[in-house]
Amino acid sequence: MTVIAAAPAPAAVTYHLQPIDPGEADRLRASSPDAPRYTADVHPGYPCRQCLRDAAVGEEVVLVSHDPFTADSPYRSASPIFLHRGGCEPPQDLTTLPAQLTGRQLSVRAFDDGAMMIDAAVIEGTSLAVTLDRFFALAACDHVHVHNASRGCWATRVGRAR
Repeated sequence: MTVIAAAPAPAAVTYHLQPIDPGEADRLRASSPDAPRYTADVHPGYPCRQCLRDAAVGEEVVLVSHDPFTADSPYRSASPIFLHRGGCEPPQDLTTLPAQLTGRQLSVRAFDDGAMMIDAAVIEGTSLAVTLDRFFALAACDHVHVHNASRGCWATRVGRAR
């Protein structure tokens, strides 16, 4: 008798993405009328932090400053971000990592509930899921901030799975 082993079950997703809130994105667009504007001339190259996709060639984006922290901390800081100039929709699926994140070198920073950094790594985006799983395996990890490693732009906040 031949026994065929069942394939291992896929690991449960331990996180969900928290891109910039659409209301906050609209506030930043409206309160920054003199913000630098760019027309995407390459793809990828202008990553919008609301929809978590790179602007298509010809789309307009604005460069603004965003503070992703919700608590005071010595690590609190604003970061540059791109947003589609005319607005866009947040992603529907917040458990699948978009190409915007998996195709870049990233700086990934784990924080506790007091916004104190407890771990960090510079990784290739293809390792983001494994890094998130490792960080959320830490009992103290409340959330993670993802930044583009080269320019320091904030990419998204990541929370524990709901």
